Amino acid sequence: MSSLLLSLSSKSSLRKLALRCQTLRMFSSSTTNPFLLHRATPCGEEAQKTEFLMFDPAKEEYFTVVDKPLPKDLIKSKLVGSSHGWGVYLSSPDYILISNYPSSSKSNPKIIDLPPRPSLNGSQTELVSGVAMSSSPEKEDCIIAVKYMGRPVSIYTPNKETKGFLLAMSTRLFDYFEQSKLMYSKRDQRFYMPSSGGHHLWSWVGLPSTTPQYHELKFHNLPQFSHSELQLFDSCYRAHELVESPSGQRFLLKWYVESPANKSLIFNCGGTKRFMVFRVEEDMNMCYTEDIGDLCIFLGNNEPFCVKASLFPGLNPNSIYFLGEGYGEGYGVYDIATRTPRSFTPKSTPNCCSEQIVLPYWIPPTSH
Repeated sequence: MSSLLLSLSSKSSLRKLALRCQTLRMFSSSTTNPFLLHRATPCGEEAQKTEFLMFDPAKEEYFTVVDKPLPKDLIKSKLVGSSHGWGVYLSSPDYILISNYPSSSKSNPKIIDLPPRPSLNGSQTELVSGVAMSSSPEKEDCIIAVKYMGRPVSIYTPNKETKGFLLAMSTRLFDYFEQSKLMYSKRDQRFYMPSSGGHHLWSWVGLPSTTPQYHELKFHNLPQFSHSELQLFDSCYRAHELVESPSGQRFLLKWYVESPANKSLIFNCGGTKRFMVFRVEEDMNMCYTEDIGDLCIFLGNNEPFCVKASLFPGLNPNSIYFLGEGYGEGYGVYDIATRTPRSFTPKSTPNCCSEQIVLPYWIPPTSH
């Protein structure tokens, strides 16, 4: 990236400088495009800067930005999820932090300490399966939910006098939600969590007095599957995601991934074979659909989000942009109408770097 800051005598340097100016505007314009933070690596003398490798899904191109260094408090922390452009980090031994680094356009990113992780018998609070936020933590009424492996869900209210509390699922429901994801519904002002099997939802409003509600899902308009399709589904690992559109319409997604060692615990989305999309209707009726209109959905190491494709030229409507676990392996776009996944093959592929310090995730559009 240092070549961008050297002599402008060559056309190559001019092109690189123009690209840098263009990408910096993503952090300073009134509204950014959705993009993938693919990698972050320390660079320069004594790592005084951080080089961010981004991926633009509209142009299907990488671009690079050199910006502020990784804050010291985050160097030894582990990013476990993101929402509203904020990362959630686990820090040893029991600390949990949130930060708007690196999506913040400010020179000094914010870092907020949250109460320590819960300590419960039989739970794995060093492993997180889902993160969701009601709004940006900069807003007074922000509520943050972190789902750990097992029973506990921690609820944090960073701007309130009471900083947080713990919800724990009953033993009866433990197996159904152990590895579940989270989503916050602006329309309902509730957190939702689909069960691992995709047949139930757990919801709550995010307050200490909340009584969680359990919803049984009813599926309708299911397509007829061929014998080969049924065999494929049986060979795949399956995950479930819930996402809400800007208008408040919710969708449940069943995500089928085939791994080399069938049903491996590693959810590598390079083997994505199929998505099934269900429109959430009244009374928890799930109606199968292959048409979500002008919308596109972003799934990965972030709270799922949905945008109107027409507002961001180059994005494909009626599509799902997906990102696998690991450092950027297995990301692409899925056409819902044709049931076709396509892995991205950018014009230039970056070299792998062992010093990467940020887990890849999609950053939603933000206004500055």
